[in-house]
Amino acid sequence: MANTWDTSKTTIDKTSPVPLYYQLINMIHEKVKSGELKPGDALPTEQEFRQMYGLSQTTIRKAISELIHEEVVEAHRPKGVFVCQPKIEEYSNGFLTSFTEEFQQSGYVPRSKIMRFDTIPCYGHTAEELHIAPGGMTHYIYRIRYLNDEPMSINYDYISADLVPELKRENFAQEGKEQSLYYILRDVYGIKLVRAVETVTAVLLSKEEAVLLNTTAGAPVINRKRLAFDENDRPILSEKTLIRYAYKTVLVDKKG
Repeated sequence: MANTWDTSKTTIDKTSPVPLYYQLINMIHEKVKSGELKPGDALPTEQEFRQMYGLSQTTIRKAISELIHEEVVEAHRPKGVFVCQPKIEEYSNGFLTSFTEEFQQSGYVPRSKIMRFDTIPCYGHTAEELHIAPGGMTHYIYRIRYLNDEPMSINYDYISADLVPELKRENFAQEGKEQSLYYILRDVYGIKLVRAVETVTAVLLSKEEAVLLNTTAGAPVINRKRLAFDENDRPILSEKTLIRYAYKTVLVDKKG
């Protein structure tokens, strides 16, 4: 068992309406935040989690999978699952644009397919980012984005339900500007996103993700995490995008 794991301060409440895997996710987030779990520390194994908390293999794997996507932990088979090293963030003064705006301007035809739209309780790192109390409700939007009918990215978006309580799947079109979450926030709800902080890393696709992006499992892709803010500097949108395409950026000296 991971020698940094203290069970005396952590419990799983099986009578709670909060899903068990969410409770485990939140528990691990708290241990990382408090410093009890440090970068490079190993998590308990599936068998150890089952023994400590009586959780099923499915529950444990779902929690770990979510944490891997959040880049809180990373799997190194067959050694185990470890807390990630801190990411280096780069701040840029580039323009903040949506997927739809960015590629329409470049002459592509962007399109979206919503795979899942749910309003769910929010915990851990995402709740902290969006300044939501643990268990507060968020809209979760899981989409495939296409360029000229080729699948190019997978989007996982979280937005506070308190800010846009009436947001529904039906608000989104498959094509045109109405497919854009940025457009809907601005033109329907009057929320303009003006600033964002991005973290960009490289990750390998899972089998399920590879199928959706029409490529092979284990293929390297760009993993872009973005936290976007409105004019009042409120965090509005937490977004993760797995990007299959390569792109180039032209940089010029601001004096020239």
